[in-house]
Amino acid sequence: MLKDYLTDKPILETDRLIIRVLNENDVPDLKEWLGRDEIYTYWGRKASKGEKNPELLFIDARPWVKRKPSPDFDWGIVLKETNKVIGMIAVFDIQNSRMGDIGYRIHPEYWNMGITTEALKEVVKFVFEKTEMERLNGRADVRNIASNKVLERCGFIKEGTIRHGKMVSVYCDYNIYGMLRGDYVSLQGTYSQVDPDRSYQ
Repeated sequence: MLKDYLTDKPILETDRLIIRVLNENDVPDLKEWLGRDEIYTYWGRKASKGEKNPELLFIDARPWVKRKPSPDFDWGIVLKETNKVIGMIAVFDIQNSRMGDIGYRIHPEYWNMGITTEALKEVVKFVFEKTEMERLNGRADVRNIASNKVLERCGFIKEGTIRHGKMVSVYCDYNIYGMLRGDYVSLQGTYSQVDPDRSYQ
């Protein structure tokens, strides 16, 4: 149940990765890549002040405000080999414990190594095996070939293309993807297999 994870977010693990909540100790790793312009080519906006200066991400600007725990999941992607944070992945905008959006970004030096695919498969597995959510949404600029391929390789179904739609703050053509719990169940037996072709993120 999602309520089980309101204050205690899980740690996920794959062959190469640990997927966990970020903390202040991760700032040096994030400084290496989070503000780099190439990450935001198809992101729908430029890097924020906090992304360019990741130490700001861990400072509460209004500590006196009592906030409710968020149902969203915001994880860092840690490469086991080096214990460095090389990416971020999130399930956000969760509605009625039933549907949420997926988002991810990876250090450019680790593109085309299958990192995003490996992380996303583990997150999808968690969502449909450990929570009551029934649907995950994904979006990708049509020009972002790698991100489209990641979603497709993880079993997301392309449901359409929005033409000249607004993606964050940029107008572009983007594809919309979806995965239902039933889609995930139908992929069992093949979903957890390691894909030897790591030609995409």
